[in-house]
Amino acid sequence: MLFVCNIENTNISIGIMHGDKLLFDARIATACERSVDEYALLIASLLAMHQVPVASIHGAILASVVRPLDVLLSRAIEQLLQVKPLVVGPGVKTGLNIKTDIPSQVGADIVANAVGALTLADSPLVFVDFGTATTLTGINEKGELCGVIICPGVRSSLDALSERAAELPGIALDSPRRLFGKNTIDAMESGVILGHASMVDGLLDRIAAAWNNNDLTILATGGYADIIIPHCRYYDQIRHEPHLAFWGLRKIYGLKPS
Repeated sequence: MLFVCNIENTNISIGIMHGDKLLFDARIATACERSVDEYALLIASLLAMHQVPVASIHGAILASVVRPLDVLLSRAIEQLLQVKPLVVGPGVKTGLNIKTDIPSQVGADIVANAVGALTLADSPLVFVDFGTATTLTGINEKGELCGVIICPGVRSSLDALSERAAELPGIALDSPRRLFGKNTIDAMESGVILGHASMVDGLLDRIAAAWNNNDLTILATGGYADIIIPHCRYYDQIRHEPHLAFWGLRKIYGLKPS
C-alpha cells in the first residue's frame, strides 16, 4: 500500500492507495505549529479509524506548497510508517515536461495534479483547482504544462471581503438561492459564488479562443469545486476529480528508481 499526502495552505489531504484503488481519503487542517509527534498521532488515528494496518504500508510520497511542513510531515511519516517518503520537488522524476520560464517555481500540488490529469485524460486539457487559490493550468497537445493562471480562491475572496468591509459579516459558503440577494448573507453568497463561477467561465472562454478549441477537456479538483462547478456555464464539460493529486502522486512514485 502507498501513503499519499498533499500539503496545501488550508488543508492536508491524506490517502492510502492499493494498486489503482483509493482505500480512503481524509483531510486535516494545515497547522505549522503542530509537532512531529502530533502529526504522527493524527495520521495513526486516521489509519486506525479506517482499519489500515501501519505494517501494510510500504511506501509514501508527499507534495507540499507549505515549506515549513515538508520536514515535519516527512519526519512524522517516517516515524510512524518506518518508510522515508518521496518528496515531490526539483530532481524528482515526474514524467512531466514543464514549459514555463522557471519550472522550479511551479508548485508541487500543480505538478501532482498535472500528472494525475494526464493519467485520466488526453491532452490538450485544462484543469482547475478550487483551493486557497483558484488555479487554471494548461496542458498543450504535446502533453506539456504550458502555463498557469492564479486567481484568489473563493474562500480567500470571501474572507478578504468580510475583513475589509465593516458591515459585512463572516459567513459560511452555501449555494445562492437567487441571483439578487434579499439580505446581506444571500447577497454575499450570490456575489462570491456566482461571481467566481463567472470568472472561471470567462477564463475558460479565453483559453478556448487562444487554443481555437471550443470543445475543451476540463478537469476540476479542490475543496470548493463541488460548490462552484454547478454554477459554471461549462458545467457539462467539467469532469470533477476530487483526488486528482493522489493519482498523480501514485504515478510519480511509480517512476522512483528501485
